[in-house]
Amino acid sequence: MTTTPTFVDSDRQWQGAGTTSDLFALLRHRRGWTDEYLEAIDCEEHDALKDLETMVAALEDVRRSGGTITVAPDFDMDGIASGVLGFAGLKELGFEVNLYIPDYRRGHDLTIEDIADIHRHYPETTTLLTCDGGVNSHAGVRAAQALGWKILVTDHHQELAPGSAADVTVDPCRLDETYALRGICGAHVLYQVLEAYTAAHQPSKRWAIRLLRLFAGLGTVSDVMPVLYENRQLVRDSLSIARLLTAAAPRTVPNPYGGLDPNPDGIDVQKATLLQLLAAEPGEHDAAYLAAFEGFAVLLKAFAQAGKVRSVDDIDEGFYGFYVAPAMNSPRRIGTPLSDCFAVFTSPTTNQKLAAAQRVIANNERRKELVVEHLAELTDGDQPLAPWVYFSAAPAGMYGLLANQMMEKHGHPAVVLNRPATPSEPVSGSGRAPAWFEIIAALEGHEDLWAIGHQQACGVKLRTAAALDKLSAILESATRVAMLAAADSIGPASDLVLGPGPECDAPLTDVEPLIELVRRIETLRPFGHGFVEPVFEVALDGFRVDRIGTEKQHLRLVTGTGLACLWWNAAEEHHDRLAQTATSHDLEALRFLGRLQLNTFMGETRLQVVITEPL
Repeated sequence: MTTTPTFVDSDRQWQGAGTTSDLFALLRHRRGWTDEYLEAIDCEEHDALKDLETMVAALEDVRRSGGTITVAPDFDMDGIASGVLGFAGLKELGFEVNLYIPDYRRGHDLTIEDIADIHRHYPETTTLLTCDGGVNSHAGVRAAQALGWKILVTDHHQELAPGSAADVTVDPCRLDETYALRGICGAHVLYQVLEAYTAAHQPSKRWAIRLLRLFAGLGTVSDVMPVLYENRQLVRDSLSIARLLTAAAPRTVPNPYGGLDPNPDGIDVQKATLLQLLAAEPGEHDAAYLAAFEGFAVLLKAFAQAGKVRSVDDIDEGFYGFYVAPAMNSPRRIGTPLSDCFAVFTSPTTNQKLAAAQRVIANNERRKELVVEHLAELTDGDQPLAPWVYFSAAPAGMYGLLANQMMEKHGHPAVVLNRPATPSEPVSGSGRAPAWFEIIAALEGHEDLWAIGHQQACGVKLRTAAALDKLSAILESATRVAMLAAADSIGPASDLVLGPGPECDAPLTDVEPLIELVRRIETLRPFGHGFVEPVFEVALDGFRVDRIGTEKQHLRLVTGTGLACLWWNAAEEHHDRLAQTATSHDLEALRFLGRLQLNTFMGETRLQVVITEPL
């Protein structure tokens, strides 16, 4: 006899057999993931961006006339992905192309100084193609037009009045744009341009250009675009291509069990499947195009050497978001050269690419150390406008990271700025906000305050420090309004509760149904902004705690049945308290939020929990 699961109401009341299908159905019910919804968000059909055909025609005019394009990208991960995609793609299509490496100290706008640099290094330029920037760079565009250049802007940031001054602008956030999904990244915009150009003028190159979805998907995840509609298939395609660029490490390192472990230093990237496929077409591809894909394979090797990639299964959207993007964003955070980020994909030799990738990863380790140092300034220093506005002596490139930390700590928007010396001094920094709050909209209409970028992640500027109190007051009052508006849509912190007791949806003692639940959840990937990975509340009524990691910086909580709960970088802050709790015979269960994962070792698959937040 089978039991039909029954929803009693929309809260946590559930009646059923407790099987995997019941849990998965309950999860979908609480998330509102109906069949219709899941089918709708997987639809990748979309209209064409405005002026896409106009830009395609402009590019063909450049090629036919023998002109030279200089690609001018932004300096974050989306900008780097855009620049590499544009340079490699246009070279593959037969264009004369230069790639300009931006100076992040000048900010995100294309400046007059940038134009002077481009003119000095690439005087043969006839067309400037921006990517992931330029829509509001009026001074830079005018300076470039004064040189007689044609200006083609591809961007995805909000266009501000009076609008772009470029010859052609393609941007889902143009003032007159009707494109449905405004949240596509800069690399995706440029990819759509190249895809449309290829279809119109060089259809034989469709497969080659489609492989560049690798970089457009990387930009999508790194710029925290919603993983919905056309973005979902783009990210899936990107990850599939990335996996084809992995090469197995030879097993040459002896282990304590009498076997051999993989040696990432011995990885031969040329054995990656995609590189072998491309090599099987001699003379068919441009050297810059081939270098971009070899660079990605080399980057994967460098992360394997750093212990972040152990198998092809580690290449997922989390790898993009938690490893690749932070590493590529690290130079501007700590003030080191940006050139290495591009050199990974453009250097002439494999060894040069690898050395650049290793430096990028090392920079990111330094960035992590600096974040810890400067967070102390925000939490322990003189912060008269906290918890809305903070002052920092960190490098300006770190303001966004710090603002994000404070936003996550308090659950509302936060802005981090340079500390002004006088009331008349201009002030600038970065703001971060939860999905339910729009910083740019909140500051709109205030002449002495403005924000540029994305609604939840943007640069914030004040005409003078005299407006600081006003900024803090606006954030506080607008947050109250936004929280009231969003209150009805904010559900419980977790999707399912696991552990002992009648209030729990499933016990932790029977792991087989939970393993199958995780496998069902995996079929719904990719997860990300707009379609987040399920979160579980876990209750433990008995466990032991161990310190693990090369520096004993992580914690592993193990239940009586052998379930491991991992808490990264938590040993220093939480070990002593948890060790005392584990031996105190306290009847109250330890509770935390976490994600369920499967770990396969020596042919055996086990369930584990990754702790994300204590309760």
